[in-house]
Amino acid sequence: TFKIPGKVFLNFLRTLEDHYLQDVPYHNSVHAADVTQSTHVLLNSPALECVFTPLEVMSAIFAAAIHDVDHPGLTNQFLINTSSELALMYNDESVLENHHLAVAFKLLQNPDCDIFVNLTKKQRQTLRKMVIDMVLATDMSKHMSLLADLKTMVETKKVAGSGVLLLDNYTDRIQVLQKLWFIARTCPTQPSLWSSNRQWCNRIMEEFFQQGDREREGGLDISPMCDQIQCN
Repeated sequence: TFKIPGKVFLNFLRTLEDHYLQDVPYHNSVHAADVTQSTHVLLNSPALECVFTPLEVMSAIFAAAIHDVDHPGLTNQFLINTSSELALMYNDESVLENHHLAVAFKLLQNPDCDIFVNLTKKQRQTLRKMVIDMVLATDMSKHMSLLADLKTMVETKKVAGSGVLLLDNYTDRIQVLQKLWFIARTCPTQPSLWSSNRQWCNRIMEEFFQQGDREREGGLDISPMCDQIQCN
């Protein structure tokens, strides 16, 4: 549909993977691949497979692939508390999420990686807006407000007696994609595989504890779930 050149597609994937930090226990390229696969599975579920346009589907898949690129294995609050370069650049607002987006769209400026070369200008603008809205929504500080907005929308947009949502405007459609995306990021596609789930739990704990150790060494308050001496 979008005439993505095969060689360019492979170049983009390899370059994107190279920009994920492999020494980060959790937020690495394997996590990105897992979220991308989960997003694909959810979008192809019977309830959703005919709901979104091809451009919306591609935007969601692309957002999943790039959503944690160049993640340093630290939280937004840590970056803000330490006055990091990223926090200064983005004025303490969704620091990591803005960074992931900037890195990803910068990659597309390389002609050898521009998988959207054959999109129209309007399609590129629409895709960019959707991807930005989806990735910024992964900032956990905004989770509860997004959830409340989605609940209100679902209650008011349900077609009487059918259980089907009437998603007739951009705001409604992006809200559903954002929440679907949250599920893809936090719920495994194969929930019965305890050994795999346990491995990912261990990875996020390792990443949190590494941050906690840095906070302790720097004389900072240790963030929730980051203290391996007194697990909180």
